[in-house]
Amino acid sequence: MHTDPLVELTERLFAAWSSGDPDAPASFFHPDGVLRDIVGGDHVGWPAIRSFFGNGLRRWPDLVLAPAEFWTNERGVSTRWTMTATVTDPRPFGADAVGRTWRSEGMSWIVFEDGLVRLEVDYHDSAAAANSLGIT
Repeated sequence: MHTDPLVELTERLFAAWSSGDPDAPASFFHPDGVLRDIVGGDHVGWPAIRSFFGNGLRRWPDLVLAPAEFWTNERGVSTRWTMTATVTDPRPFGADAVGRTWRSEGMSWIVFEDGLVRLEVDYHDSAAAANSLGIT
């Protein structure tokens, strides 16, 4: 763990995203918080964020978001991360991908207000998972 309180908060947030529990990140978000996923769109408020995240967990139940580096300022944290999950359904990658783990790298900018996430913007490549499996 880091000594910067915003980095520690970010590490706990990412542990919640990686827990397999669609409700685990709820306590980290401001009631009107926004999750802006560059691929998946804007989700405003916990019910919308939870719906988006829950849909992802149904497809990728062992999803892991592992932060690797952090940059901070007085408003929040940027982090570089790696996302991985095991293919359990032939859709969308095909039967040969089932049982294999895909990987996608990305970055997030997280703005905190009163210790809660006001805005999380996730930047990643929509083709990275398929590319990591050798599917183009």
